[in-house]
Amino acid sequence: MPVRAEARAAWRVVALALLLLPAMPAASPPLTPRPLQPSMPHVCAEQKLTLVGHRQPCVQAFSRIVPVWRRTGCAQQAWCIGQERRTVYYMSYRQVYATEARTVFRCCPGWSQKPGQEGCLSDVDECASANGGCEGPCCNTVGGFYCRCPPGYQLQGDGKTCQDVDECRAHNGGCQHRCVNTPGSYLCECKPGFRLHTDGRTCLAISSCTLGNGGCQHQCVQLTVTQHRCQCRPQYQLQEDGRRCVRRSPCAEGNGGCMHICQELRGLAHCGCHPGYQLAADRKTCEDVDECALGLAQCAHGCLNTQGSFKCVCHAGYELGADGRQCYRIEMEIVNSCEAGNGGCSHGCSHTSTGPLCTCPRGYELDEDQKTCIDIDDCANSPCCQQACANTPGGYECSCFAGYRLNTDGCGCEDVDECASGHGGCEHHCSNLAGSFQCFCEAGYRLDEDRRGCTSLEESVVDLDGRLPFVRPLPHIAVLRDELPRLFQDDYGAEEEAAAAELRGEHTLTEKFVCLDHSFGHDCSLTCDDCRNGGTCFPGQDGCDCPEGWTGIICNETCPPDTFGKNCSSPCTCQNGGTCDPVLGACRCPPGVSGAHCEDGCPKGFYGKHCRKKCHCANRGRCHRLYGACLCDPGLYGRFCHLACPPWAFGPGCSEDCLCEQSHTRSCNPKDGSCSCKAGFQGERCQAECESGFFGPGCRHRCTCQPGVACDPVSGECRTQCPPGYQGEDCGQECPVGTFGVNCSGSCSCVGAPCHRVTGECLCPPGKTGEDCGADCPEGRWGLGCQEICPACEHGASCNPETGTCLCLPGFVGSRCQDTCSAGWYGTGCQIRCACANDGHCDPTTGRCSCAPGWTGLSCQRACDSGHWGPDCIHPCNCSAGHGNCDAVSGLCLCEAGYEGPRCEQSCRQGYYGPSCEQKCRCEHGAACDHVSGACTCPAGWRGSFCEHACPAGFFGLDCDSACNCSAGAPCDAVTGSCICPAGRWGPRCAQSCPPLTFGLNCSQICTCFNGASCDSVTGQCHCAPGWMGPTCLQACPPGLYGKNCQHSCLCRNGGRCDPILGQCTCPEGWTGLACENECLPGHYAAGCQLNCSCLHGGICDRLTGHCLCPAGWTGDKCQSSCVSGTFGVHCEEHCACRKGASCHHVTGACFCPPGWRGPHCEQACPRGWFGEACAQRCLCPTNASCHHVTGECRCPPGFTGLSCEQACQPGTFGKDCEHLCQCPGETWACDPASGVCTCAAGYHGTGCLQRCPSGRYGPGCEHICKCLNGGTCDPATGACYCPAGFLGADCSLACPQGRFGPSCAHVCACRQGAACDPVSGACICSPGKTGVRCEHGCPQDRFGKGCELKCACRNGGLCHATNGSCSCPLGWMGPHCEHACPAGRYGAACLLECFCQNNGSCEPTTGACLCGPGFYGQACEHSCPSGFHGPGCQRVCECQQGAPCDPVSGQCLCPAGFHGQFCEKGCESGSFGDGCLQQCNCHTGVPCDPISGLCLCPPGRTGAACDLDCRRGRFGPGCALRCDCGGGADCDPISGQCHCVDSYMGPTCREVPTQISSSRPAPQHPSSRAMKH
Repeated sequence: MPVRAEARAAWRVVALALLLLPAMPAASPPLTPRPLQPSMPHVCAEQKLTLVGHRQPCVQAFSRIVPVWRRTGCAQQAWCIGQERRTVYYMSYRQVYATEARTVFRCCPGWSQKPGQEGCLSDVDECASANGGCEGPCCNTVGGFYCRCPPGYQLQGDGKTCQDVDECRAHNGGCQHRCVNTPGSYLCECKPGFRLHTDGRTCLAISSCTLGNGGCQHQCVQLTVTQHRCQCRPQYQLQEDGRRCVRRSPCAEGNGGCMHICQELRGLAHCGCHPGYQLAADRKTCEDVDECALGLAQCAHGCLNTQGSFKCVCHAGYELGADGRQCYRIEMEIVNSCEAGNGGCSHGCSHTSTGPLCTCPRGYELDEDQKTCIDIDDCANSPCCQQACANTPGGYECSCFAGYRLNTDGCGCEDVDECASGHGGCEHHCSNLAGSFQCFCEAGYRLDEDRRGCTSLEESVVDLDGRLPFVRPLPHIAVLRDELPRLFQDDYGAEEEAAAAELRGEHTLTEKFVCLDHSFGHDCSLTCDDCRNGGTCFPGQDGCDCPEGWTGIICNETCPPDTFGKNCSSPCTCQNGGTCDPVLGACRCPPGVSGAHCEDGCPKGFYGKHCRKKCHCANRGRCHRLYGACLCDPGLYGRFCHLACPPWAFGPGCSEDCLCEQSHTRSCNPKDGSCSCKAGFQGERCQAECESGFFGPGCRHRCTCQPGVACDPVSGECRTQCPPGYQGEDCGQECPVGTFGVNCSGSCSCVGAPCHRVTGECLCPPGKTGEDCGADCPEGRWGLGCQEICPACEHGASCNPETGTCLCLPGFVGSRCQDTCSAGWYGTGCQIRCACANDGHCDPTTGRCSCAPGWTGLSCQRACDSGHWGPDCIHPCNCSAGHGNCDAVSGLCLCEAGYEGPRCEQSCRQGYYGPSCEQKCRCEHGAACDHVSGACTCPAGWRGSFCEHACPAGFFGLDCDSACNCSAGAPCDAVTGSCICPAGRWGPRCAQSCPPLTFGLNCSQICTCFNGASCDSVTGQCHCAPGWMGPTCLQACPPGLYGKNCQHSCLCRNGGRCDPILGQCTCPEGWTGLACENECLPGHYAAGCQLNCSCLHGGICDRLTGHCLCPAGWTGDKCQSSCVSGTFGVHCEEHCACRKGASCHHVTGACFCPPGWRGPHCEQACPRGWFGEACAQRCLCPTNASCHHVTGECRCPPGFTGLSCEQACQPGTFGKDCEHLCQCPGETWACDPASGVCTCAAGYHGTGCLQRCPSGRYGPGCEHICKCLNGGTCDPATGACYCPAGFLGADCSLACPQGRFGPSCAHVCACRQGAACDPVSGACICSPGKTGVRCEHGCPQDRFGKGCELKCACRNGGLCHATNGSCSCPLGWMGPHCEHACPAGRYGAACLLECFCQNNGSCEPTTGACLCGPGFYGQACEHSCPSGFHGPGCQRVCECQQGAPCDPVSGQCLCPAGFHGQFCEKGCESGSFGDGCLQQCNCHTGVPCDPISGLCLCPPGRTGAACDLDCRRGRFGPGCALRCDCGGGADCDPISGQCHCVDSYMGPTCREVPTQISSSRPAPQHPSSRAMKH
């Protein structure tokens, strides 16, 4: 039965397929490519494995028992119905698949078929898609393609990839030097100093100057092809690196033309001369300065000029003194009276004709012994001090009483206006008094005990009429003390009325003064010229218009405090004691205060977070806002700013040193450092003395002395008059040159010569003569008085009339100019060094250079330019232009590469190239060789460094750089590029195939093919048409074969016939397919399965006859009708077996049951709880209730009622629908709602149900156990929990939430500070540090912890943390219990701050204020005591003498070298020197040493380090430092320098002979000519 059903389904599929088949091939396009056949051109056959399906017939049997009439086996009856088994056989088919090798026809490689073509006649352009896979160019051919590579690449083994050719591997690529391979090519590179030739291979030497100018900064001079030299432009010289040029010092060459000294100034040479010479008119030559003629010698008698100097000479009977100028009588002994023991003077000593003259410095005077200087008591005469005067060594100092300060003149005292600075610290008003001040308060206030603050009175002063308190304006400050008590009296009437009258403008004009002539002021003494500080006059010229910051009648007063700007009309906005700039109003904040308006900081005298703590600083000074450490105002220092600055220190904390010249200064302002000068000095630092003609404080007084008499700059006293010829304070200065006489008032009348400073007589120098020395010596004479005869000078030299020396012409030297300059020198005196380089010769007269061959230029430093040679490069080269250069020395031609010949006029001979044409060419295949580089020029068709390689395939021509233009990959001629066509191609580019019926090279052969065969254009082979075979295609295919060349076997099966051309099969009836291998599909039958069956409902069609075989449930010739009711199955032969009137399915016989029934034959009702169609609906009745299986109507069980049985029976009722009443005895009983049986009610048990459930149990029969927690009790009937206080929840498992307590947690806790409360009683549970009923109090100061039960252990005022007892230490303490003071170097809270005290200053542990040790001061003890002070606070004054400093700590005097003693009051004793006089002199017996350096002070005639040597011959004087000036072979005295004449010579220098008598008139007697004895 099931098998037949499958068969019918299969026939239905076949039938459906047959219905669809006619529609499928209907719409084929007209140009659809024809199926490929083996006989078609360029068609190739392939064997392909495919999965082929076949219908395989299967015979099956179907057996069943049927009732039949029969005779046998009947009891008593002839016929009876018996059961008989019958078997029916039927045929079915199944699809079987097998793998078979099938022949598939495709186009041969390189060919394709286009629509309408019979076969594959179109060539495939493989290059059109992805370039054929080629990396380089792709070349298409007929039926194929090939890849090629561009020049410089070669094809790899895969025929597609290109690899770069390394041309450098073969012969270095033809490169002469270096070959560099590049992708697809290569290039040649040359070594430094060479360049690449035009052939791209050869390297030629570069003229080194052409490349970057040879590295030269200026000019490059080519020496050889590869060598060069750098040369600088004029006025520049070459550096050591030989390349860079720097501007030549004009003095470097020829000394800049200067005779003596050359100095460079802005690139130009400026000449100078040695001492004793001066520049001539040419500004280069140096001429001797005639000191004698100009009066510079200052000789006492006569003057002799020499080259570069002069010499003083004395008249007969006189000799020259040690100074070389004074003349003394020969018989007198010359002694310097101050040499020994400073002449006995304690200070200054001046040598005079009468002996030593002692002098004293300013501020001292000579004692009665006229040798010792004693201090003048300047205060005895009170020269200028107004109040107090203190005498000092050498001077005095003025000072003022308290409340006054010294004026700028250093003498007067002015009152200090304490109220001008911070109102004097007064809270309300301040009144300045002479030398003091006083604070007072506004009405209603009184002064505090500190006499500065103001306290409010209890009762205000009220006006008489009872109005608001009246604050009276302050009276004039001059009557303050008299009128201040009247402020609290009631007599205000007169003053108030006067004030009211003034407000109304009621004035009585009693007097009026008017200034005339544009003057102004209270006495009309001022004019516009008196306006100061940039003030200008008003338009009416009746007063000064002051600029910003100034006020006063002549703008000489700065704005008052708290005002600024124009007319001082703008109020300052500075806070906390800040002062404002009088011009711009910018605030200058005091220490510890900051901000634009000094708003960031506490008011003066307060500190702390809220500025409520009082500072402990002197003068209500400011302190650190956080820690209270004192911040000193300028002029104060110390821990409490209670110390005034020590002398010579000023500023905040006294941190700056005064810049005043202390010896000239009375005092330094401790606030701003301004200097107050002593009398006789002036300047910002008192550094300058009074100008001539002025004296006194500030140098403001004019001297009243006679003309020419100076006055003392301190006192103004006039000096005494000096003797003739002298001037100066102590008459120790000689008259200046050109003056003489008393007070040097006479003027000399000498021509170019000095005059005697006493008489004014002209003193002629050597070479001059005459009354006024205006005449020169006659020719041939020279010297003093023209008495000497000139020597015989050579080479045209002249004689100097002053010295008698020969004046040599340039190029000559010697005493008589007899010698020429030595090699390398030239010019006047041969003093100039020659500048000729490179073996150049120098002219001794002019210094001009004659250069050696190959060099030229002023100093022969420039090599010959290209094209010249020889000495000074005067010869032109005779070489062929551009082919060579000549040697700069010899002139021989040096040929460039590729040229030869005497003049480099010939190219290299054939086959040779390069320098000197020595290298042989290596070119092949007739290539030309370059005569310079040897590079080969290849002919067409060849390439390579030496033309050794033919052009690669696809290229031709010169350098093989032309690509062939041939089709189908045809090669071309390497020379001409013409295409060489292969067999089967023709045309200029081989682009055309051979014409039909031709083949071979140039398509010259004729084909012999028949029956439509084609001919191969290359070989001529015949390609037969399908169905034919044989060499010329004359034989038809034998049976069983078909297609091209009959090489395919026919595949027809099941009696099918094969077409000899196409191989198509013609199938018999019932078969189909290409090879007749398939049975007809379902729905088809007859030959070729061409006819369609019309069976319905899956009926199967017989493939031979077309009859329908109907499936089960259907009948009719087309299977169009279903079985009649009550029957089913195949041929509708089966009968239904359903009950309850149900019908069955006509195919399967399954029953369709009515609602409420189920089962195979509908014999069973729906199961309990279900009803309706197919029993698919669920009953909606309550539990235990059933419903009707057809309608679903409910029926309630006993004990329940209601539409859905949802209601239980009411108490006292039971049974079905609760219709019955219970019959139980009492309330402690309950009846069962279903059966009505009486049992104990919930919560009761026992006989008679009179006992309550025991504790912990509940419910009917007390059988349930209570589940209440935390002491909760349960209801015996329901089990509900009753919770105790502090708990809630169904089982009392939850504690009260925070903040609530009591039964059911209904009460709210009243605890504070976040404390928790007891959930039962509500008592507060305080956290550590809190106490009280509601935790509202903190622990007492000395207690901490939970309940404040623990005692704090903090010491030294530490605060105890109420929670954990940890200590918060006060400033200056640390440790767990504040038991440790801050260690040294630390201070503040927890000792975390690091002290900044320097110089071992100790740090106050609370505020960090520095406590300075002796010798230091300042906010951080950073300053040593100012010079002259020492000790704690630098308050002690050093008592050291000689200007020695003292140790700032101990005050011990630090004596300079040469002094010792406690106060450095003692000089070193004889024989000792140095620091502390501890070193011993190492001098000859009796010779003193310098007390500072220890150098021996040799007496005249002695020398040497220890003065133990006598003067050598020709030397004399102290230390033998003077040179003797004796003539005639005389020796001089080693002590005095006196000449001891021999051989009849005489005179002071032994140069006079007895026959020569001087005609000079006798010299006047000079004071110095008298004997001076010590």
